[in-house]
Amino acid sequence: MPKEPSRALRVTVPLLVLLVGVAVAYMVWRGTIRKPGITPPTPVATTQSPAAPPETPAATPTAATPTTPPGPSTLAGAFRAAPGSAEGWADLGSLDPASGYRMRVAFTRTGAGLGEVALTGHYTTILNDANVVVQRETMASWMDGEGNTITRGMAPLAVLAVEITPVGGSAQMVNLGTGGAASAWSPVPGRPGEFHATIQDEQGAPVLRVERAWTLAPGVHSLNLSQRLVNLTGVAMTVRLFQMGPIDLQADVGGYGGDKRRLRFGYLLSPKVDPARSVVVSDEFLMDRAGALGKRNDHGGYDEQTFWPNDTSRAENFELAWVGMTNRYYGAAVYPRVDASSSRPDKRLTWVQGVSRIVLDAGAGNEHLGVRLESTPVSLAPGATASMDASLYVGPLARKDIKAEPSTRLMGLAGLVVYNFGGPCGFCTFSSVTSLLLWLLHLLHDSVFLDWSLAIIFLVVIVRTCLHPVTRWSQIRMAVFGKQMSSLAPKQKEIQDKFRGDAKKIQEETQKLWREEGISPAGFLGCLPAFLQTPVWIALYATLYFAVELRHEGAFYGLFQAIQPSASPFWRFLGDLSESDRFIYFGKVLVTLPLLGPIDSINLLPLLLGVVFFIQQKYLTPPTSATLTPEQEMQQKMMKWMTVVMFPLFMYNAPSGLSLYFVTNSTLAIFESKWIRAHMDKHGMLDMDKMKALRNAKRAAGVGTGMWDRKDKAPPKPEGFFARLQRLAEEKQKQSQRDARSKRRP
Repeated sequence: MPKEPSRALRVTVPLLVLLVGVAVAYMVWRGTIRKPGITPPTPVATTQSPAAPPETPAATPTAATPTTPPGPSTLAGAFRAAPGSAEGWADLGSLDPASGYRMRVAFTRTGAGLGEVALTGHYTTILNDANVVVQRETMASWMDGEGNTITRGMAPLAVLAVEITPVGGSAQMVNLGTGGAASAWSPVPGRPGEFHATIQDEQGAPVLRVERAWTLAPGVHSLNLSQRLVNLTGVAMTVRLFQMGPIDLQADVGGYGGDKRRLRFGYLLSPKVDPARSVVVSDEFLMDRAGALGKRNDHGGYDEQTFWPNDTSRAENFELAWVGMTNRYYGAAVYPRVDASSSRPDKRLTWVQGVSRIVLDAGAGNEHLGVRLESTPVSLAPGATASMDASLYVGPLARKDIKAEPSTRLMGLAGLVVYNFGGPCGFCTFSSVTSLLLWLLHLLHDSVFLDWSLAIIFLVVIVRTCLHPVTRWSQIRMAVFGKQMSSLAPKQKEIQDKFRGDAKKIQEETQKLWREEGISPAGFLGCLPAFLQTPVWIALYATLYFAVELRHEGAFYGLFQAIQPSASPFWRFLGDLSESDRFIYFGKVLVTLPLLGPIDSINLLPLLLGVVFFIQQKYLTPPTSATLTPEQEMQQKMMKWMTVVMFPLFMYNAPSGLSLYFVTNSTLAIFESKWIRAHMDKHGMLDMDKMKALRNAKRAAGVGTGMWDRKDKAPPKPEGFFARLQRLAEEKQKQSQRDARSKRRP
């Protein structure tokens, strides 16, 4: 007759599996954490033109050296930008891998910003037909209240406006963010990437010149920007620059796991904590895009919102080092130009006084988010110049690539990389665990297999092997406890029948029966190791989901692409570990279903995962001869189908690397469970007669009846962690019983 666990075990184990699955699914769909320290945003005014700056605080003078002879000593009327030139706009870099450049940069007349930054060697599909664009000028159109069509643009790192306050005069805001024929910017002939704009007074006399010089070196993912403001008059003035920072990256294709675009900040700690100001931290201020975008106000627009400084940064005396925006695989971050050879480089983005939100609003669901960098007011003597230099990292979220460049390594831009789904389970994804798992994954790929799919499979093998002692302890404890509870079922029924209606007496008699049979509620602690393993599996899940290394990498050395023509509907099968396996690819979205999302292929691995889950459940919860009520039977069937069907449905559009991980993990769990059960059968761990004999022998020897030892005559072993936990629980139970008896005494 088969050895069956109790009803409690049959219900508890599937319920635990279901809870873990639901937690992971909820974590994926609900998105990322919103850390304290940034007030939930109420967005910035729509960028139809450079938004009005906040009230200017007291000016902070900076050193300025006269570079040109002073111009007019008096200024007439309102300031305006002189017309720019449409000729001579040229790109930097190249998309040819042989060129050595990591990107190609095209510029736009909108504020002399970035029209497009495309990465060399990174493509939108495995066909390598189009390069990935990380930053691009965004245009949006909408209708105003009078039925007129309004079109506005937002360009990364574009200059929006300059505020000029002559000594003795009032502040004037000059728009420099207009594009097209109205642009104020002109390229410098023969010098690609260099532009200038001139501001004049009403008489046409030059007042201020803004100069921008972009440079790009081969082999790096960073652009350098030299930016100067030159006073062309004989009058001292205070100037303030407003420009765009990074803007929205493209949303991830497919949408599995939700929108993973985020806003990040790097900062220096207080001088009291870090006197050398050497460590750039990015632990706080992780905002998902929905949180950064915020909600519309009562008028249907977006209110002003400043991201930096915020309440936490002021209270803790943090100083801004960089600001970045990311999606699942790529990022763009503005940081100061630093001298990596210096012994004490200044890592502060000193000229940036505030970071605010910009929303290009074309209607609900069609908003475009960016950040505005607002400079510190700078005093300029006649003919003086002020510098507001910066650098921009644009590239993959790979710590190896980021740390390979001296400036990005020095600025701690590896903090852009976060292997964390966030949400209520975000704390489970410990960064140290994900870093270790990613290191091990790289080791398996780079040094052993040279294939990411095999590296994933063997990574799961290694992790399961390391956790096997905990798994074995857990399953043995649960099986023994279930067997004991099953053997007590007839006696418990007699107690319930005998003392029907007297709940207190039933509880007392049940506790007495448990003491006589040597059963402790601490047997439920067998569930604890499974929960202790959960953070490891969540960390592995997050690591595989966010690892850009898996993007466009084919499984098993690209076998399925090598043995068939690209026109075959099966050619894409396991051709990209970051996308669904696409066993049969339709080439277009046929239908969008709840939970599953857009369906553009038949995916094989989720179906295989359902089969594996079914087999795994059969091993973990074998059939029982116990009589079940109709309610219990229905509950058991519901948990079975939710485990076997619902979780694979959640995984239908999951990246094939994740599906491969789950299939491997669940398959190994089947064999591991089978081995553990064979081990228990071999040593008679579920033999009730043997358990009773051992318990009686221990009582006779005065040893107690703790966790059962499979060797009757084995010498006592040092008490382990879980055994100690069980013993403390038993002692607590006995103490509670003694207290209850003492209260009943007269």
